[in-house]
Amino acid sequence: MGGALIAKAREEAGAKGVGLLRVDCYGGDDGRLVEYYRGNGFETDAAFTVGDWPGRVLSQRIAR
Repeated sequence: MGGALIAKAREEAGAKGVGLLRVDCYGGDDGRLVEYYRGNGFETDAAFTVGDWPGRVLSQRIAR
């Protein structure tokens, strides 16, 4: 399911001429969510925290 959502986001971004797709997600515990996005072509851009909540921003270039 997640892969289909990422594919749709790529499709929509490309159709609109957007060259960069970004996501933010939970970056704690075992890091599996961050690795999931990395496995789908995203690169980690930044780490952040909101209170005790660790997050990551990831991005991916979109072919136009």
